[in-house]
Amino acid sequence: MELTPDIEKLGFCLADMKDTDIDDFIRVDKMTLQKYIDEYTDFFGGGYKREIGAASFRQKRKLTFFKKLLLKDEIVGFLNYDQRDDKIDNISIRLIEKAQRKGIGTLFISHLIKISKEFCIPVYIEAIKTNPVQKLYKRSGFEFYKEEDIIYFFVYKPNII
Repeated sequence: MELTPDIEKLGFCLADMKDTDIDDFIRVDKMTLQKYIDEYTDFFGGGYKREIGAASFRQKRKLTFFKKLLLKDEIVGFLNYDQRDDKIDNISIRLIEKAQRKGIGTLFISHLIKISKEFCIPVYIEAIKTNPVQKLYKRSGFEFYKEEDIIYFFVYKPNII
């Protein structure tokens, strides 16, 4: 995935993750999840746990795609997915406020749809029930298929001709 020239003009760039990025990952992960942790305290066990964030980082390092988003050398987000022979999943879009509403999430979802169509495989994504990102998924052609606890699950299935 490459950023568009318009997004790059704003000062954003994508870069590969390094093991040394773990503290920045945890910072961004906590910032982007804090609203939902506060909203669903029982589900999240009362707060963000660094050891869970660190485990998530290590798991994401094994995925097909795990990039950091920088804004003028500051890490402001992370994007990841895993592409397998039969599906794309393990998708996460973590953008702090100053990186939101710039077209990055839309570009990332469009990238996933392009891969889905190219390889004729579905894309599975999830969202916390109160996360407005669901609107982006629905606009992009994802369909709701399941609900669990505080999560909605969506799938994009490419038209196979």
